[in-house]
Amino acid sequence: MMGSGCRQVELELARGVSRNDDACVSAFFHAYHAGVYRYMMCLTNNREDAEDLAQDSLLQAKAHIRSFRGDSTLKTWVHRVAYHTFTHWKRRSKPHAELDADMMLSDERFGRIDSAQALLTALSRISPTLTQPFVLMEISELSVEEVARILDIPVGTVKSRLSSARQRLRQLLGESAC
Repeated sequence: MMGSGCRQVELELARGVSRNDDACVSAFFHAYHAGVYRYMMCLTNNREDAEDLAQDSLLQAKAHIRSFRGDSTLKTWVHRVAYHTFTHWKRRSKPHAELDADMMLSDERFGRIDSAQALLTALSRISPTLTQPFVLMEISELSVEEVARILDIPVGTVKSRLSSARQRLRQLLGESAC
């Protein structure tokens, strides 16, 4: 749980972004770009699409920052904007099968998997309804409650989908993974 001091810092950052304060806008993009890019990379499996979607997501977040009330963390709010940006993009475009072999996950939790390529391939083979909670929790490191807010589904559904995603990924990657 985030303290009131951290929440106040986020609200101040949001206010600065809404005023187009250069330092705040720069700090906002710096703070959230990498996480949103990783999220998009796992959903699209395409570096160019992920970069475009990350930029679009952050620009959308900047444009609508006044709607951030502080009910959730700014990270959760930005990921919700990113989720909506992705779903709109997905409706407009054809799915991409291209995978980026250079994308590396530096997280120790994924050290058992031979490569980021294997994880991306496995994620591309399971349903997006299972992929999204897994990516938000395991890659973006959000809580179950935050994922529920982003996806606008009950906490129990997040847990169920996460369990199903892990089970399916274990089948695809081998029992030692995930």
